[in-house]
Amino acid sequence: MSDQLFETLFKDYMSGTLSASELQQFRQMARDRKNRQLLSRLLEEAFSNPAYAEAADYDASEMAAEILLKARQQDEVLSLLPPTRKPPVFRPWFKYAAAAALFGCLVAGTWKFAGRRHPARQTLATNQPAIPGKAQPVLILGDGSKISLDNVSNGTIAQQGGSRIVKLSNGQVAYQPASAPTGRTIYNTMQTPHGCMYQLTLPDGSRVWLNAASSIRYPTTFPANSRQVAVTGEAYFDIAKDEHKPFTVTANDIQIQVLGTAFNIMAYPDENTLQATLVQGAININTSKTRQLLQPGEQASIGHTSGQLSISRPNLDEVLSWKNGEFYFRDTNIKTIMRQVARWYNVEVQYEGDMTDLSLSGIISRNGDIQQLLKALELTKIVRFRMKDRIIFVSQG
Repeated sequence: MSDQLFETLFKDYMSGTLSASELQQFRQMARDRKNRQLLSRLLEEAFSNPAYAEAADYDASEMAAEILLKARQQDEVLSLLPPTRKPPVFRPWFKYAAAAALFGCLVAGTWKFAGRRHPARQTLATNQPAIPGKAQPVLILGDGSKISLDNVSNGTIAQQGGSRIVKLSNGQVAYQPASAPTGRTIYNTMQTPHGCMYQLTLPDGSRVWLNAASSIRYPTTFPANSRQVAVTGEAYFDIAKDEHKPFTVTANDIQIQVLGTAFNIMAYPDENTLQATLVQGAININTSKTRQLLQPGEQASIGHTSGQLSISRPNLDEVLSWKNGEFYFRDTNIKTIMRQVARWYNVEVQYEGDMTDLSLSGIISRNGDIQQLLKALELTKIVRFRMKDRIIFVSQG
């Protein structure tokens, strides 16, 4: 049964149809010694196909070694998926080159461990590698003073409006009742810089995950009859249920009313739309033009300029990939991809040529350095990158 499952996952891996959870399962099974002989046989069979042999720079034995190596390195690139449709810039051979790139993506950043049949073109050049995760969130208190969370010890770090603010051993901040409410609402703001994501527990017990370059403003003690917060950037909410205190999130003059639910909101100012995606429960989207009730799995998109609202059912793995430490692209325009990259790695992006119709698909870890990410994207042969200092120059492949 185990061999059959591994073969099934391998075939879906080759065709690019694995979900994020299935991909993780495949990687875990590939690390198991008892599956290594089977992996080698499956690769040999796959590369006996002339299409794969023609498209790939590796033979099956080299690829097997690299897959095992990368399966052990959780901070590396995960995999690349073929696009859901073929953009105009794709070459005719891309339909099978993309499948070979599934393997190539696993070895991006580890060229020294395997010989290449053909020399690779060098398009990346940088003297300042960008690595995420070093920046720390900043807590802004009611009086405007700022606390960098990496500069304070665990324990009580401040007292605001009847609440004691505590930094926990895991680095998170929690609010604990310290005295009777003062009657005056005091607001705090949690900000994440580029390259940083953070989980916060609000005073009511609701949990919030903040993506990079995001913020949330909230009272240190919620009033008796309401819970209201304001968000910029992107956040995922898991709301503590309280029938007597409806929860409202405001972003870009859009109000989202919730009651015991989980949802994601993306409200970056440099994106064309605000997107609210419901995972479970129910939310009401209120704009100046309309009011819309969402069902689980639905996403509301509101144009920043037009204010028009549309409803879709997106891939939730894609929407929530940032929370799971991944970039997830499915036929995503390169400019949308690079906006995410810029926020995470704190870099600037410049384009050389028209990129309007250029789209990519992939699942890539956000934990590696930026060169690993760019090399993986280059394996599609659709784009190429040149990096100088902290500026990425993007051109067609």
